Amino acid sequence: MLRTGKEHLERLRDGRTVYVGGERIDDVTTHPAFARAAATAASIYDMKADPANRAVTAFEEDGELYSSYYIRAKTRDDLRKRSAAHARIAEATYGFFGRSPDHVSSFVTGMATSPETLDTEHGDFSGNLLAYYEHMRHEDVYAAYAVLPPQAARDPAFYQRQNLPVPTLRVVGEADDGVVISGMKMLATGAVIADEIWIGNVIPLAPDQASQAITCAIPCNAEGLSLWSRKPMEPAAQNQFDSPLTWWLDETDAMVLCDDVKVPWERVFCINDATHSSRIYTLTPSHCYGNHQSNVRFLTKLRLIVGLASKVTQSTGANKTPAVAETLGRLSAWEAGLAGMIHGQIEAAECQSAFNSDPLSACKIDPPPCFDGGCPGSPREGPARLRVALCVTRSEAAWEGPVGPPGQPGRRRNVGIRWGS
Repeated sequence: MLRTGKEHLERLRDGRTVYVGGERIDDVTTHPAFARAAATAASIYDMKADPANRAVTAFEEDGELYSSYYIRAKTRDDLRKRSAAHARIAEATYGFFGRSPDHVSSFVTGMATSPETLDTEHGDFSGNLLAYYEHMRHEDVYAAYAVLPPQAARDPAFYQRQNLPVPTLRVVGEADDGVVISGMKMLATGAVIADEIWIGNVIPLAPDQASQAITCAIPCNAEGLSLWSRKPMEPAAQNQFDSPLTWWLDETDAMVLCDDVKVPWERVFCINDATHSSRIYTLTPSHCYGNHQSNVRFLTKLRLIVGLASKVTQSTGANKTPAVAETLGRLSAWEAGLAGMIHGQIEAAECQSAFNSDPLSACKIDPPPCFDGGCPGSPREGPARLRVALCVTRSEAAWEGPVGPPGQPGRRRNVGIRWGS
């Protein structure tokens, strides 16, 4: 099915336990900390379901429509369609909604192309994975993931020296109908406005950490599960004009705290296997599918940044300065280089049994160093560095306010760049 935005918002009103500081949030769809982010997620669903976009965002199988990112690629055209769907979703949020519904879904879809990898001496879980994949695409599930231990818990000796239990999530009980998990996982980006959480491990575990080697899926309203959000940025945005990104793109991050949460066996995909727990992402195309989505999204964000840099320098005439022009060229080269690598992930993919043997290995790309304020080989200070102050009016109310004459001491000429122009 293709879920609508209204349906997604309705599903978020499920009694989940969410905290911001000491405040419990009753409804994330209406609370000022999350309402606009929830609406953004809903808008993505509406965009995907729009008949005008379905040629890109959906595919048909057995008479039913599914989101394109659930395609288990068998041809290069399949890869192209998946990539185009990622691009369409990323463009709807300028690439700033990092964990949009197509992210974790792509990890699961990639894993579902080689489900036999989950069958080990510790259990046969391929059937569980395939059933969960079917559940996700039939319900158009928005899943987040929590696949890292708390920061300090990565050094168990830190707790042992203080005679304290390690807080990392682990299995604390097993029964015929499922397992019981307790502890903490991070960093569940988007979980507050998602349906379910994929629990796993991307950091290798030591052999004596087998109890932490659990990979499973749990609904966000599971009994005993609580989400502890970082301080949301959304309430600080007074209007979209002054805070064009914060206003609607703060998907939030949350610590996942499980207090004896029961997970049925059919939602368990790996257990008690410290070695295999992190390898299931690289032994299957899981990492490749998921990280391709990340690359496509980052390219969209990079294009926005390059475009803004170009507009700002053109508006001040700084683009005529040789050092600035050189840096703008370097930014453009980063954009083109990343676009070429993403293109290569598809066009140079090796087709081995439905693209399931590291088909998109090139997707492990480090983003260009364009956020640190400097450029490779250039000093942080001096004419070779692009130093452009985006001097906008302080608020929407001041947009039509007086502007001092050029050169007046203590005043800067305002450069107005309206969002979306």
